[in-house]
Amino acid sequence: MRPTPYVSPTRIDIETRADGALILTNPHPLQMAFDNVCAPLAHWASETPDKIWLCGVENGEWQKISYEKGWQIVQNLAANLEKVLERGSVVAIASGNSLTHAFLTYALPLIGCIPAPITPAYSLKASDPRRLRGAIEVLGAKAIYFEGENFARALDWVKDDGLVILTNKLNAKTNLALDNISELSFDGDAAIAKIKPQDLCKVLLTSGSTGVPKAVAITHFNLSQNAAQIRSTFDPIKEAQIWPDGIVMINHLPWSHSLGGNAILHMITHSGATLWIDEGAPTPDGIKKSVEAIKLVKPNYHNTVPLGWSLLANELEHDEELARALFENLVIMQYGGAALTQDLYERLQILARKYCGDTISFAAGYGATETGPTACNIHWPNTIMGLVGLPVPGVIMKLLPHNDKLEARVKGPGITPYYLNNTQKTQEAFDDEGFYILGDALAFYDAQKPELGLKFNGRLSEEFKMLNGSFVQVSSIRLGIINACDGLVSDAVICGEGMEKLGALIFLNLANCQKFIGEPLGLADLSQNHEIIGAIKNNLAKLFDGKSATQKVTNFVILPNSPSIEEGEITDKGYLNQGRCRDYRADFVKQLYNAQAIEIFEG
Repeated sequence: MRPTPYVSPTRIDIETRADGALILTNPHPLQMAFDNVCAPLAHWASETPDKIWLCGVENGEWQKISYEKGWQIVQNLAANLEKVLERGSVVAIASGNSLTHAFLTYALPLIGCIPAPITPAYSLKASDPRRLRGAIEVLGAKAIYFEGENFARALDWVKDDGLVILTNKLNAKTNLALDNISELSFDGDAAIAKIKPQDLCKVLLTSGSTGVPKAVAITHFNLSQNAAQIRSTFDPIKEAQIWPDGIVMINHLPWSHSLGGNAILHMITHSGATLWIDEGAPTPDGIKKSVEAIKLVKPNYHNTVPLGWSLLANELEHDEELARALFENLVIMQYGGAALTQDLYERLQILARKYCGDTISFAAGYGATETGPTACNIHWPNTIMGLVGLPVPGVIMKLLPHNDKLEARVKGPGITPYYLNNTQKTQEAFDDEGFYILGDALAFYDAQKPELGLKFNGRLSEEFKMLNGSFVQVSSIRLGIINACDGLVSDAVICGEGMEKLGALIFLNLANCQKFIGEPLGLADLSQNHEIIGAIKNNLAKLFDGKSATQKVTNFVILPNSPSIEEGEITDKGYLNQGRCRDYRADFVKQLYNAQAIEIFEG
């Protein structure tokens, strides 16, 4: 396996309490953190002024921003924002990832304001203002930033709400256009010195995978410490040998979620590394932009959600130029947001061996918006997919017996202190020892070898009871379906609460299904295709043969489209909200229990 810059060997300390709870800690030391999120930008501007911090597309051309230039832009932007914003204001950023979005992320905290990135889907894809206005209300935002030419409708939705309107281009409704700001002096070092660890540096909305989104308060201490926790899983000596120029990443994961905005954008800034802002996305159309960007950048670290890896694998298998560009410098592949299948892992490693002569370590992280996000990660060479890793340095994990599972709770410096404007939810989020309640069940991959890591064992809130009163472990059934269907299925919604039998709503993997039948059909046609139906039916018959009722899906319906971000079925980071899918697709759920469903075991 190609050498990695991780610390080694992997270790974990475990204490067993009298009540059966397990307390897990990582004995590796926590590296020193910067005092606040703005400090690393100023530091690297001084230490490595000419090194590239960010690269982004503006007016169709890649623009390279050094640490020195970036720090100058951020300070000037802060001086101009100070004229229109009151200290303490939450500023909603309704923009995708961009250079200006990044500059705002670091300029606003310099003047005591708080950036709150929200998914642009609420503005660009929404047909009404409900979600945008709901986000603004939850955040208590006093200002909002829109970027691009396509926000005219969203501007109309909020023009009378008393918000300060920021845009990147001059507009009649704008209080400040960022392409038309003055050159003003600003003492960034003095501003950094005034920042207190408990001051907010960002607010993020939860993905809504467990209900109505909440506004997660993130302090300078939280984000700085979590970046240091991630960095503490790297060995500086190995890193200098393997990455003499540091991390170079091209990434599309949205900054409106903690994986993209914290674990990537800020980890890169904390490390003095280089981030190219990918305009692509993990969609059949969006992957095309990612492909061209990878060919240009030739990254040494690549991180995306499993769907993104699946789409990329399809491209890699027939594009030699892309494969050589990706694997030439690559040291780490990483995924988050959901589990990567073992089959997809093997496909990618076949390509790695072909184009670089070796396998490449596949990392993964685990956590929540509230945990920084990184509470656990796999920071060692690993061939087992579906693991969440082990606690990062500084995190204390409690595994509490819950029925026949272990419920995960965590405590550490990266964890939010509260939800903004929501005392009740804050109180509900922590137990009496101050551990944040993740709501997930975890299990050791091998109880006799805990150092191999933990695996996800389902969301406790997703479990339901059948008519016989037995609990259904939704996560294991869902993953079983995905893994059993040879890449044809992208996800599945498990149904059957209060019923005698389990059913599944199936989302298809467009690219793999098209490849399987050799025709470029859309999802609606593929959902009716007899070859696709037959292949899925045969695979599920093998998977569920002989299983008990609580582990056995008997009927399925193939859905004619993809899960909807706008309707809350899936988040930007790719996590499927089972409950929301069942509610939104109630008519399809009904079909599972009538003649329209496909029976796996006929007769």
